[in-house]
Amino acid sequence: MRKLVFSLFLGAVLAGSAVGIAGAGGFKIPGFIDPIPGIVNTTLPLVCQVHEGTVQTEVDCTATEPNPNPPKDTKTIKYNFNSPKGSCTIKAYPNGGVVEICRVKGELEA
Repeated sequence: MRKLVFSLFLGAVLAGSAVGIAGAGGFKIPGFIDPIPGIVNTTLPLVCQVHEGTVQTEVDCTATEPNPNPPKDTKTIKYNFNSPKGSCTIKAYPNGGVVEICRVKGELEA
């Protein structure tokens, strides 16, 4: 899971410097989620909306393809990381939807 977080934030930094920040609405970046047993059985593409602030940066991601074998009930995984300091929640829904929401302390620097 750390691989996903670090690739996501590295992608955010590169996208921010290449595309620029689209005003107060932040910017969008592509991403992916690796398989997680019991939640997601295959790699799924994501589109992520990044909102930078001085206190925290929010990254909200949604799978662009349905989870081919979704759980029968909504499944949630939460995890923390320290470099940069933050946390993420991944939710997989019975309808095939998958979302990931991350909150990072401070700003992401380009």
